[in-house]
Amino acid sequence: MPHIAIVGYGVVGQAVGAVLAAKVKGSKVSAFDPRQQPRSAGPVRVTSSFKVAVKEADFVFLCVPSHLKGQGIDGKGWKRLAAQIVKHARPDGIIVIKSTLVPGDVAKLEELTRRKVVVCPEFMAEGTAERDILNPHRVLIGGSDKASVDSVIRLYRHWVPMARILRMDAWSAQLTKLFANAMLAQRVSSINSMAALCEHGGGDVRAVAWAAGMDPRIGSMYLQPSVGFGGSCLEKDLRLLGALAECMGLPGVARYWRSVISQNDEQVRRVTRQISKLAVQRGRIAVLGLAFKPGVGDTRHSAALRIVAGLSELGHPVSAHDPKVKAVKGVRLASTPSAAIRGASVVAVLNDEPVYRALDWRRIARIAAPGAKVYACSAEIGRAAGAKMETFTLGAKA
Repeated sequence: MPHIAIVGYGVVGQAVGAVLAAKVKGSKVSAFDPRQQPRSAGPVRVTSSFKVAVKEADFVFLCVPSHLKGQGIDGKGWKRLAAQIVKHARPDGIIVIKSTLVPGDVAKLEELTRRKVVVCPEFMAEGTAERDILNPHRVLIGGSDKASVDSVIRLYRHWVPMARILRMDAWSAQLTKLFANAMLAQRVSSINSMAALCEHGGGDVRAVAWAAGMDPRIGSMYLQPSVGFGGSCLEKDLRLLGALAECMGLPGVARYWRSVISQNDEQVRRVTRQISKLAVQRGRIAVLGLAFKPGVGDTRHSAALRIVAGLSELGHPVSAHDPKVKAVKGVRLASTPSAAIRGASVVAVLNDEPVYRALDWRRIARIAAPGAKVYACSAEIGRAAGAKMETFTLGAKA
């Protein structure tokens, strides 16, 4: 049975390693990540030695950050990684890229490593990574060497039906990854643009999203209005797609996808202005929800954090709370929602954490500043808060 090495043991690496160890019976799975201490993570052995992790591996799964602090595959980080692979990995070992790179980088990595490289992009969400790998909508496996692609397909066939495994060339597989995330980001920006129209015109953005989503050509996923998209993937992949188009002499395509980022930036600025207007002059604002989405502690590219920074620049003291976030540089974090809210002139709920849906708004009205107002990111929170306090709900006419 195969020996599998995981290089990069973060969210993706841990999920991939756990599923491979569980589903590929008899396999030996080892992992390397310089940020991780040597240990046994269930059936996965985490080692502090790159050599130990990869030296016997039939498959080396690369789950490292896309840029490795450089310019993608042309940066020093990827070149160092390729040199380590040349030095320590088996010549017949198959390199499997989980990291998101620009189409065309597979050929460059094959040249650098002198190994067969297969691209198998991961389509998963933070907080549900392992579940998404266990039950994928589709698995893309791309490469120029048929035998190597077949070998990776056999791994996935241990738990994924063949009908969900798509064989393609590496370039197309990598572009599909970028395009899928770009489309998700585009949907978020699109529904947020409708939220702005509803706030000015008097419509209900949730009714618009519900009705449009019933069209099977559109669907309802990612049509929930929000303060803006964030996280480690969407903006990064939009920028990679724009850079690819620019390099290929297609500035119009680059402008199109970069406009999705511009719309997201405008949504962040728009929400910041709305919250500031609700506050008394330089009044303190309590921000509930800092992570880029509910249920995770990840604040990378968080729209909520950008809103906090914008409010601070406008002169508002900000106190904040998030049940999953332990610390954020430069942000005053309270241990409970009540501690953040006490004395605030505005309570801004910026993500839909269950703990915020369960808030006692009668008590909040008592502990907030007299005449305090609420900015609610969701209709459910808006209805609950609106029964006790003056409330502005995202996507609804004020």
